[in-house]
Amino acid sequence: MSAIIQHSVKLCIQAINNSGDGLDAEVLDAIRSIAELPYKGAGLGIGRGGYRGYRSSYEDLLKRFIERKTINNSLGWESALLLLYDADGFSESEILSSAKSIEDDIIFNHILEHIISNLAAKNDIVTALKFIPNFRTTTIFQEENNLDNGYLILLCHYAAQGDVVRFFDYFKLAEPRKNKAEIAELKSYLVESFATKNGIADALKLCAHKNLGAKYHADVLLAFAKVGKYTELKSIFEEYPALKQPETELGLLCTAYFQAKKNKFVVDDDFESLFERALQLDRKIKYGDIKMQDAVLFDLGLAEFDNKERREKCRKAIKNNSIKKELNDY
Repeated sequence: MSAIIQHSVKLCIQAINNSGDGLDAEVLDAIRSIAELPYKGAGLGIGRGGYRGYRSSYEDLLKRFIERKTINNSLGWESALLLLYDADGFSESEILSSAKSIEDDIIFNHILEHIISNLAAKNDIVTALKFIPNFRTTTIFQEENNLDNGYLILLCHYAAQGDVVRFFDYFKLAEPRKNKAEIAELKSYLVESFATKNGIADALKLCAHKNLGAKYHADVLLAFAKVGKYTELKSIFEEYPALKQPETELGLLCTAYFQAKKNKFVVDDDFESLFERALQLDRKIKYGDIKMQDAVLFDLGLAEFDNKERREKCRKAIKNNSIKKELNDY
């Protein structure tokens, strides 16, 4: 099978460089045959990753290709190529050696991001740093050396670990002025991860860092809410009253309450007080694309899902019909 995969890898690169006309049937047949064989990859995921480094699994990508009838664009061929590399257990050096024959600089850089993401997942940062200079320069609106894309992957790795020192070691190399949105999200991720590991006091001290600030307090609090630390979150608001913001406090409490109930933690039965506070929320306050009031009532409804009376009470109070239906169908 290795010979078939090697041949299919060459076909993918040929399709990326020229045209994939007539090649996809053979490659898709090879991919379908892989499904019957033992997996040789490292199970690290495929691609650079999206939000907070999320990467498609080998199994998910394989399933999507098994169901495909054609491969008709360069990104499709790129995904097929990455799947084949992973299936046959190509090392990072072998992937780079193979990918060097790719003429499209953007596709090549995507492959390199996959390699660096693998190395970061292995915590092999020394080797990852050696691969970063391989990024090719591209020109779309202006010439870019693209090295920052490699450092952004390292920042995501250290943000997940809550490793403040190493995060800021590579911070400037990730070109924060250029990558404002990505850097802002990675800072939030760092603060949340750090708070989870180190607690409220140290997390608030972290927010005093010159590259962070008080606007990241919400991420500190979210770290407690997401894991259902409702009782602890209530205590935090009592100890640090300045953290109580009308736009976020109730939403965080209700998220924590829902997660606590979901995980069957023992917490105070605060449904009625939270519900009454939700009814008093200003409908102008938004939570992403929806009203904060509807989001809070939705969480409360989920928290009390097994209590038909309380769930129905929340459903009736929700103004947004699609959210009302979602709670009903949950």
